[in-house]
Amino acid sequence: MNKELRLLYIEDNAEESEELREVLSGQKVNEYMISIDCEPSFDKAVERSNNYHIVILDLYKGDATNGGEDLGSKIFERVKNSFFVPVIFYSGNISGIKNLKSQVVGVASKGDEIGELKSEIERLTKHNLPFLKENIHECLENELKKYFWGVIQEQNDKFTPDADDYSLGYLLLRNFADSLSRDNIKRIISDQSIKEDKVHPMEFYIYPINDSREVENGEILRRKDSEDIFTVLTPSCDFIERFKKNGDSDGRAADNILLVKAIPLKETKEYKQYECNKNKENMGHLKRLINSSKGDRYFFLPQTPFINNCVVDFQLSATTCYDELRNHFVRIAKLDNPYAQSMVSSFIRYFDRIGYPDIDADYVINHLQNL
Repeated sequence: MNKELRLLYIEDNAEESEELREVLSGQKVNEYMISIDCEPSFDKAVERSNNYHIVILDLYKGDATNGGEDLGSKIFERVKNSFFVPVIFYSGNISGIKNLKSQVVGVASKGDEIGELKSEIERLTKHNLPFLKENIHECLENELKKYFWGVIQEQNDKFTPDADDYSLGYLLLRNFADSLSRDNIKRIISDQSIKEDKVHPMEFYIYPINDSREVENGEILRRKDSEDIFTVLTPSCDFIERFKKNGDSDGRAADNILLVKAIPLKETKEYKQYECNKNKENMGHLKRLINSSKGDRYFFLPQTPFINNCVVDFQLSATTCYDELRNHFVRIAKLDNPYAQSMVSSFIRYFDRIGYPDIDADYVINHLQNL
């Protein structure tokens, strides 16, 4: 069964609105069946926009090439300040808004054909972004239903009617956060591209960093004077500033911050050998490096729009003072758990290992007959 893709077309020209509605209604885009409503009033556009998957927005009220008023840009700003819905600007004059095109904003020029507009609709719906909001709402509704009726009401001997604090709210929201597991997220996004027992690279990171918050363990940094990438290994608690009873600062537990450098995957020996000869053995070595299973010395950071494929090498550790960290490094992202925890565990195992000389196996084997 095809899922409905609801479009709202904001256009003050009734004839153009009806023409587009007749052309698009019932068409299928990326397995979604289009239904389209039209809104002639720019003033009513914002309040209606929240009920649709995509808003198609005319830029000008009146003639775009002959003194028309640019109300579309104002509507766009109001939509952004009100809620999330992808927007496609659809106008006879798009010269000044081409730079707005992104993964959630489309730009299409009016013409005799609607091919450009349809391409933008296909692009925005390809990875199901217009449906995220209602899918998250459905997931939340299901979790609320299960928790309220299946836990709270069923266990009313524990959750008594006279409870007078916020405990239930905390429990409920922590339960919902925990419900956003890898499988649930895949269902919300409708992503079938990742194998069932594998993770998407984006699951490694929290992005962007809130600069108003203190630096934390697992953050990924870039030096301002180079492209060098580092991760933070110092425990998060050591960054917290302590204060004396009189209010003066007593400093932080960490005078020096422990960092470890990440090198681009393309600069590793495993990648270079694989590029020279894509045989099974070299592919195996590269896969083990990417899976962080080549030994505790390495930890792989997968590529995203904000970082290239990198390999953390624990032999490339360094220290810096707190002020230099804040002034000379850019905070890119943070490794989410359990990835940050796993990286720290690998670092500890690597430097905490105890080696000993190999036993003479030949000697043992040669004397087996004497046992």
